[in-house]
Amino acid sequence: MVVCPMSFEGLELLAAPPRELPTPLAVFVLISAFGFGSLWGSFLNVVIARVPKGISVVTPRSRCPKCENQIAAVDNVPILSWIILRAKCRHCQTPISVRYPFVELLGGVAGAAAVARYGATLPGLELFVFMMVLIAISFIDLDTFTVPTSLVVALTASGLGFGVLRWLVLGPEAQGGLGSGDVVDRLIGAAGAGILLASVVVIATGIIRRVSPDRLPEGETAMGWGDPLILVGLGASLGWQLIPLTLFLASVAGSVVGIAAKASGKLKDRPALDDGWVPPDDAVPFGPFLALGGIVAACFGDAMLARLLPLFGLS
Repeated sequence: MVVCPMSFEGLELLAAPPRELPTPLAVFVLISAFGFGSLWGSFLNVVIARVPKGISVVTPRSRCPKCENQIAAVDNVPILSWIILRAKCRHCQTPISVRYPFVELLGGVAGAAAVARYGATLPGLELFVFMMVLIAISFIDLDTFTVPTSLVVALTASGLGFGVLRWLVLGPEAQGGLGSGDVVDRLIGAAGAGILLASVVVIATGIIRRVSPDRLPEGETAMGWGDPLILVGLGASLGWQLIPLTLFLASVAGSVVGIAAKASGKLKDRPALDDGWVPPDDAVPFGPFLALGGIVAACFGDAMLARLLPLFGLS
């Protein structure tokens, strides 16, 4: 029997973005990426539930919060299990929130989007990790109005770490590679973004206290300090050039949702959180909008700037 040496042509083919592949293979790659992402989306549900409580995300295995029966593997298939079980626990029939399959769906979309943008490559892996961490931060911020330091550190470390890897492994000449200057841009982005938004928090708090002293209780600020930390992670991942676009997109989205939430009147008299803190009426955390702005900037930022900058005579 003759053993042929392994060819890397298949690997190179999978590393190509789906738009460059034959349609059947492109569909297969995207579906596979979606499935891979949804599995990690299932893990994100564990992260979102446990990290704010300081519980390990590894042990114990997932259990029903009501009857505490361990969830079997057959009931832990992303999205499908929720549908098959009709959104109820198999043992006690406690309703399972639609958030669980929704987060799994977001994980699948993140996986497909990363592969669609870069293929199964190092930059694609970076984009996937970037989006997954931001999804976790967003849902935790929505639940608790806090941003876990561990996840912000993970976001910053992944941005700088992947930046260095793309510089050392791929180099500036390779597709999806980076140069040393790009890594410096990320370092500047991390430092500058944090200082920028921290300044905004201090200035906005001072203005509100002067104009409407009763609006902010003593010791509270116009925005949480978690928001500058998120922006540090975004700067470390995107570089300083995309931070203004990220802030613009986040501000627009936040304003639209905030106005709509206030008009609906559904964010009043909310119950106290686990730490006893009661969210102010109509308050919406800014972290999810920073995450949204960062994801849009990561996927489409270069193309958006190429179109926007000439309008301001900056190209």
